[in-house]
Amino acid sequence: MLRLPALVAGPTWSLYADDQLDQAFYAIPTVPRLARGPDGAAILTLIKYRSGPDRLNGGIIEVQTDLALRPQEREEALAAARAHGGDTAAVRAAGGPQLATPLWLDGTASLRLLDPSAKAEERTVQVQPSLSGANPAVFQAALTPEGAAMEWDVLRSGRPTLQAAYRLRAMARIPDGTVHAYAHSADVTAQWAQAGALPDPRAALVQSSAAGVEVLDWPVNGDPKLREAFVAWGWEFLAPWLPPHGTPPTGDIDAVFTGAAGLPWPFDAAGSMDPPDLTRDEGCFLALDLSDPIFLQRATEVRCNADFAAGTIAAVTARISYGDKRRDAVFTDNETVDRFTWTVDPALGRTITVRPLVTFAASSATLELPELRTDNQFVLLSVDDVGRLTVDLTTAAVDWSTVGHVEAGIRYQDGDHGVGLVEDTLRLDASRPAQRYERMVYAPVNRPYDLRLEYDLADGQIVVRDWSPHTGRAVLVPAPFDRWLALRLRATGWSGGISAFQVDLEAEDGTGRTNRNTVRLTPETDTADWRTGLAPTAPGRFRHRVTTLYADGHSTVDPWTDGEGSQSLDVGPAPSRVLDVTVVADLVDFTVVKLVKTTLRHPVPTGEQPTHDMVFAAGRATSETWRLPLSDDGSAAAGGPDYTVTSTFYLQDGEHRTTPETPGTDPIVVLRLPA
Repeated sequence: MLRLPALVAGPTWSLYADDQLDQAFYAIPTVPRLARGPDGAAILTLIKYRSGPDRLNGGIIEVQTDLALRPQEREEALAAARAHGGDTAAVRAAGGPQLATPLWLDGTASLRLLDPSAKAEERTVQVQPSLSGANPAVFQAALTPEGAAMEWDVLRSGRPTLQAAYRLRAMARIPDGTVHAYAHSADVTAQWAQAGALPDPRAALVQSSAAGVEVLDWPVNGDPKLREAFVAWGWEFLAPWLPPHGTPPTGDIDAVFTGAAGLPWPFDAAGSMDPPDLTRDEGCFLALDLSDPIFLQRATEVRCNADFAAGTIAAVTARISYGDKRRDAVFTDNETVDRFTWTVDPALGRTITVRPLVTFAASSATLELPELRTDNQFVLLSVDDVGRLTVDLTTAAVDWSTVGHVEAGIRYQDGDHGVGLVEDTLRLDASRPAQRYERMVYAPVNRPYDLRLEYDLADGQIVVRDWSPHTGRAVLVPAPFDRWLALRLRATGWSGGISAFQVDLEAEDGTGRTNRNTVRLTPETDTADWRTGLAPTAPGRFRHRVTTLYADGHSTVDPWTDGEGSQSLDVGPAPSRVLDVTVVADLVDFTVVKLVKTTLRHPVPTGEQPTHDMVFAAGRATSETWRLPLSDDGSAAAGGPDYTVTSTFYLQDGEHRTTPETPGTDPIVVLRLPA
């Protein structure tokens, strides 16, 4: 499976590694290409037609795009693969690095045309690309006279004008991080109308803690752009249950995604395609009169983009018909092109009918696909995953610290197409968090399949989600419980010689079991999260007990405290007040001063004084606030200042000036360059 992030992010392609195979890499173009046939000519036809010598009536453009690497780019990608771990002895023994194709799940492609006289929605043509090979897509559009003239002039001038965009989703594995996506049913429902009317409903839901996506853990050297993209992916995951276009959730959504399993991840490719090369593509441009014989003939080129390399499809036969005329074209590879020409019958128009017939390898079974009716010159038979039930299971939402393994049962039946009941079971665990199920059925898979999930929890409990219908190739296995008790623990302070807090937690899950856990908070890790599943009837009650550990070795134990529902728990002595100091650098002339470092200290009679540093420079914020919770345990000097402040001004000429450490009680400190 493809592993994020990209090893190389080039201007026209990106290289990714495989999560298991050292010799497998994925080079994915980031800019669509104008597809070319076996002879190297662009698969493009631009016809502008006239009804007389002076009147331009309009035009027709037909074009095929793909995401293919040029030969030079392929060599560069292989060289990059060798430089990123693809040149080891094991990889060389396996034949060297290889460029594989990702597991594409779905996608769309669009083509933007230059036609100022057309409506805005008519300037973009959208189709579904093939999910195998180089993802070819075929577009056809009628042009206005102005659009035909503009496309003709710009394309023949050698300037890039055709803009295409792909958005595909493939199975991918994220880095070793943890992202939490949540939506509280009652809160989201209560704010639905109000939030849906706002320009940014997500911000309103986050502000009220009704829904959100938060990064709990991310690699220190992790890609920040990927982190932002993953947060955006989390919002896409929540979108079906959020305003303005979703449906209010019937229960709380609480999912944690980690790098332990694959996810359906979006990949985008967009930009202006290379223009045609007139030395080869001159024949793609036709300027004709409506009386020209070409309008009395039907020229067609048929290609097939089936995955023959997988070994399950032996051949694809295109049964072509036009009126009483018949023609069969047999394809066993992706390079064959079947060309033919019909004389147009005015009563029939220019539309032909194509019925693809798939012949499977090592089987006498055949499968006739739905007929295709088209008047395109270029016909692409996209045969992706037919006759085979494929399900990709991923467990990104499962916490393997609480779940031992998951048994996924899959069953399928389609009596209308002669498919009897088939049923299989897959096992997923921490070592195999993602699995692919494949079963040849030699029939169109157009009915839902049933999925049953059995969770064996680490505490010995078994949770079963009974058979339920599913559609779609990718299945995100949910957590064993629909409801969760989520507690966030945070230390409120470390005064009085406290070195750590130990918190014991207990919760009833509604099945007669008590889930227990102990978390430890330290100055280095002063927050922690605990999540435990709840049965539908569980009230969500819990209790906790805090043990306070001191630096001198003694400890104190608080009594058990009861609580109910997901919430944040403050651990430690409650502050009597909060020291709030704002330092303002508005009066500093940063044409003279290069940088200012300000140090604030809170004086205490014994022990280490709490200290906070601030840095101000040109282009940064001109104010910063220090908030320090203070307890009433006598740590503050009686009657003394709240803080002391000192600043060092580093000048542009290399000198520096430092102000003396000055006590203060004013909540605002204004910085001024000393004389």
